[in-house]
Amino acid sequence: MTENEATLTTAEYSKKTGLATSTVARMLREGKLRGEKRGGKWVIFADGPESDSAEKKQPAAKTPSSPAPVSENPPSSTKSYDIETFSRLTYLTENGVRQWLRDGRLTGSTDSSGKMNVDASNLERDDFKHLVR
Repeated sequence: MTENEATLTTAEYSKKTGLATSTVARMLREGKLRGEKRGGKWVIFADGPESDSAEKKQPAAKTPSSPAPVSENPPSSTKSYDIETFSRLTYLTENGVRQWLRDGRLTGSTDSSGKMNVDASNLERDDFKHLVR
């Protein structure tokens, strides 16, 4: 790797993706993210070959023609999880799940009491599978 290659710290990557910093470090150790240790600290290669990473897919999810991510009246046959459960199934924090719902990176709905739910179909998406525990 060259010194001029664009890199992110674990904190920068965490803020960009909504993942906890400790989760980012664990994913680096497990080889789920491309990076290396420099001076005892992890650096993540921003333009690496992990073409299915969250930040590479983010622009596609934010197209103006995409439907609203959270609907007021979900179909009754759609399986969904509350934010806490969905967070435990993935490497996202609860705040990360909320942020991704707001940004349109996850689809979900709001029930009659105003509680947000995340569609189970998100767990099967190719661009999201690397975040499933």
